[in-house]
Amino acid sequence: MPAGEAPGMGPAAPASAARPTIGRDDVVALLGTPDLTTGSVNEPVLHVEHGFEFNEKWVYERPRSESTRPLMRVIYWQRYDLVGCVRIERDGQVIPESPSELLRRRKDRNP
Repeated sequence: MPAGEAPGMGPAAPASAARPTIGRDDVVALLGTPDLTTGSVNEPVLHVEHGFEFNEKWVYERPRSESTRPLMRVIYWQRYDLVGCVRIERDGQVIPESPSELLRRRKDRNP
C-alpha cells in the first residue's frame, strides 16, 4: 500500500485534518448505489440542506444494510468531497453522522 493511504479507504487525510477522508467509491462499497441523486459533481450551483452546503446529494431510501431501518440516509457532496451525512429516522428525526461514524459502520460490517 502506498505511503499516505489508509487500508481500503483511499488516501489518508493529512494529519491536520479533523475528520477521515471518505471517497465516493467508499460510500458505494458501504451503502451501494443511491436510490436517488440530485445535482452533479460538475454542477456549479450550491444548495444548503440540514446545514450542509453541497452540489450533489445521494439519497438511500430505507437502507437495507441498516438494522434500525431508517426512513433514509442522505450523503452530501461538494465535488468529490463528502461534506455531510444524515440519517432520517422513521419518525422524521434528522440525525447528523460524521465520516468517522460511516467508517465505524463499515468496520462493523467487515470484522
